Amino acid sequence: MIKTWKPLGKNILFAPQLKDKVIGDTSRFFLIGEVLQIGDEVKTIKVGDTIGVTQWALNKIVMPDKAEHFFVIESDDYILAVLNE
Repeated sequence: MIKTWKPLGKNILFAPQLKDKVIGDTSRFFLIGEVLQIGDEVKTIKVGDTIGVTQWALNKIVMPDKAEHFFVIESDDYILAVLNE
Protein backbone atom coordinates (compact mmCIF):
# COMPACT_ATOMS: atom_id res chain seq x y z
CA MET A 1 0.00 0.00 0.00
CA ILE A 2 1.36 3.43 -1.00
CA LYS A 3 0.94 6.10 1.66
CA THR A 4 0.27 9.71 0.67
CA TRP A 5 -0.30 12.93 2.58
CA LYS A 6 -3.72 14.63 2.45
CA PRO A 7 -3.46 18.31 3.44
CA LEU A 8 -6.07 19.58 5.90
CA GLY A 9 -8.02 22.83 5.77
CA LYS A 10 -6.30 25.53 3.66
CA ASN A 11 -3.03 23.63 3.29
CA ILE A 12 -1.47 22.74 -0.06
CA LEU A 13 1.15 20.07 -0.78
CA PHE A 14 3.50 20.84 -3.67
CA ALA A 15 6.67 19.51 -5.26
CA PRO A 16 9.38 22.13 -5.96
CA GLN A 17 10.56 22.54 -9.54
CA LEU A 18 12.75 25.66 -9.37
CA LYS A 19 14.35 27.93 -6.76
CA ASP A 20 14.72 31.55 -7.83
CA LYS A 21 16.07 34.77 -6.34
CA VAL A 22 13.74 37.67 -5.79
CA ILE A 23 15.11 40.61 -7.79
CA GLY A 24 16.67 43.36 -5.69
CA ASP A 25 17.51 41.32 -2.59
CA THR A 26 19.95 38.44 -2.87
CA SER A 27 18.95 37.04 0.53
CA ARG A 28 15.36 36.29 -0.49
CA PHE A 29 14.25 33.26 -2.47
CA PHE A 30 11.00 31.76 -3.64
CA LEU A 31 10.13 28.30 -4.90
CA ILE A 32 8.18 27.40 -7.99
CA GLY A 33 6.37 24.09 -7.76
CA GLU A 34 3.51 21.89 -8.90
CA VAL A 35 0.50 21.40 -6.63
CA LEU A 36 0.05 17.71 -5.75
CA GLN A 37 -2.77 17.78 -3.16
CA ILE A 38 -5.07 20.41 -1.61
CA GLY A 39 -7.08 20.63 1.58
CA ASP A 40 -10.88 20.79 1.59
CA GLU A 41 -10.96 24.55 2.30
CA VAL A 42 -8.63 25.60 -0.58
CA LYS A 43 -10.60 27.84 -2.96
CA THR A 44 -8.26 29.43 -5.55
CA ILE A 45 -5.59 26.78 -6.18
CA LYS A 46 -6.15 23.41 -7.81
CA VAL A 47 -4.14 20.21 -8.21
CA GLY A 48 -1.74 20.57 -11.14
CA ASP A 49 -1.32 24.36 -10.80
CA THR A 50 2.20 25.78 -10.84
CA ILE A 51 2.68 28.21 -7.94
CA GLY A 52 5.37 30.63 -6.74
CA VAL A 53 5.82 30.56 -2.95
CA THR A 54 7.89 32.66 -0.52
CA GLN A 55 10.60 30.88 1.45
CA TRP A 56 9.01 31.87 4.80
CA ALA A 57 5.84 29.90 4.16
CA LEU A 58 7.39 26.48 3.73
CA ASN A 59 7.06 23.36 5.82
CA LYS A 60 9.29 20.68 4.28
CA ILE A 61 8.50 16.99 4.26
CA VAL A 62 10.78 14.27 2.91
CA MET A 63 8.87 11.49 1.18
CA PRO A 64 9.81 7.79 1.50
CA ASP A 65 11.57 7.99 -1.88
CA LYS A 66 13.68 10.91 -0.49
CA ALA A 67 11.90 13.52 -2.66
CA GLU A 68 11.34 16.87 -0.91
CA HIS A 69 7.80 18.21 -0.88
CA PHE A 70 6.40 21.23 0.95
CA PHE A 71 3.20 22.28 2.67
CA VAL A 72 2.03 25.90 2.35
CA ILE A 73 -1.20 27.53 3.47
CA GLU A 74 -3.46 29.15 0.87
CA SER A 75 -2.75 32.85 1.43
CA ASP A 76 -1.52 35.69 -0.79
CA ASP A 77 1.03 36.41 1.95
CA TYR A 78 2.81 33.16 0.97
CA ILE A 79 1.64 32.14 -2.50
CA LEU A 80 2.76 34.98 -4.73
CA ALA A 81 1.37 33.77 -8.06
CA VAL A 82 -0.18 30.98 -10.09
CA LEU A 83 1.39 30.41 -13.51
CA ASN A 84 -1.03 31.07 -16.38
CA GLU A 85 -0.51 28.67 -19.26
